[in-house]
Amino acid sequence: MDNRNNTKSDIISNLPSGIIDNILICLPIHEAVKTSVLSKNWRSKWRYLSKLVFDNTFYLTSKRSITTLFFNIYKVLLLHHGPISNFTFHVQLLGDYPEINQLFLYLSEKNVQEISFDAGGDYQYGTYRLPSYLFSCVTLRRLTLFSCSFKVPLAFQGFVKLIYLEFQWVNYNINVFETFISKCPLLETLSIKECDNTCNLDIDLPNLRFFEFSRYFESICFRKPCRHLSTVIFDGHFVRHAFESTRFFESLHVVEYLRLGREFVNCLRDGIMPRKFSLGCLRVLELPDIRFWCSNEVSVVLCLIVSSPNLEKLEIGSFAPCYYNKLESLAPQLLKVEDLLENALKKLRVVKMKMEYIKEIKAELDFIKFLLAESVALEKMFIQPHTKTVAEEGLEILKEITQFQCSSNKAEIVCIDPDDDDDSEDSSDDDSGSGEGSNYGSEG
Repeated sequence: MDNRNNTKSDIISNLPSGIIDNILICLPIHEAVKTSVLSKNWRSKWRYLSKLVFDNTFYLTSKRSITTLFFNIYKVLLLHHGPISNFTFHVQLLGDYPEINQLFLYLSEKNVQEISFDAGGDYQYGTYRLPSYLFSCVTLRRLTLFSCSFKVPLAFQGFVKLIYLEFQWVNYNINVFETFISKCPLLETLSIKECDNTCNLDIDLPNLRFFEFSRYFESICFRKPCRHLSTVIFDGHFVRHAFESTRFFESLHVVEYLRLGREFVNCLRDGIMPRKFSLGCLRVLELPDIRFWCSNEVSVVLCLIVSSPNLEKLEIGSFAPCYYNKLESLAPQLLKVEDLLENALKKLRVVKMKMEYIKEIKAELDFIKFLLAESVALEKMFIQPHTKTVAEEGLEILKEITQFQCSSNKAEIVCIDPDDDDDSEDSSDDDSGSGEGSNYGSEG
């Protein structure tokens, strides 16, 4: 027995340093510290961790005391050696704490490459004012800020190495956003969600690959062509007059994955929508909330489809208002685009249609009928009823759809369980363009 214990102890003690490092990185910091008692070889390993995470789990080990929390953080930092490449602080703070200033001062001297900071909890808008020491972290490559505010110092020269920037529920003064991103010339990922005072989106980022925005805006301009831009997720709401979309779509001619939320579709519906434009690289189009009872909104959808000759995957959801008037057929709107279709829908392989809980779904069925008739390469169409739909209703919907004429001889119509996760049916369709969707998920 003793020999077996010694053998196990030797195995743990003699693990390669790279494996030990990977184990420690996966552990909460307070658990990583405890591994120092395993053996002499483990004793100091945690002190060289390049990734430090102080979150609610760590806060609970501090007996839910902010004072104890900072004391424990300082104790870890005091014993820590070597560089810190990744620093995360996700703890709700109900007030200003000078200890935060000291943390950022410490990080500015450690050549940190990634910071993720959230001191406000969910949906607490701009609750914590960040210290100016943040802008001394000039080696940053990734910056994620939630529920906080900041003021850019006049002496700020920029984050010249930053490639990833994510703001959510962040507060800053008007025009600060444009000044800030202009000093981050290498940005590849830009995600701005629910931030005020981001009215004028003047984007001059030639390396931009991923762009996400939600909130109110007055204008949007990609000053220079973003030749690498492959993913755009936009749910902005235009706050002035009707949105003129021609220049916006002209800047998306290289985009492969496009997701337009309800608010932005509303802007397009009320604005001047070009009859046809070029989205020649688009492979995946996602429109989660379309009001099929609104003919102008359906026209927007058709315009997007007609302009995307290489579209391979379409994911679309219907949205019903609190009231619902019985619709006439969508046939008039669909007939209007027949002369413009040309090569449109000829490469569409996967469709997912998510139904809203409504009794009258004739408009949605007309749209499905249109897709089946025009999509000659269609392989799978997923129909997902609303969670309130009973089995009999879902069966009736599927039965009616299977009676529609289908141009593709290999198309399969699948009814998804209403409670299934959104991506559960996509595991076998990664080559259809869903890779860009996967990028969105990993970006945050």
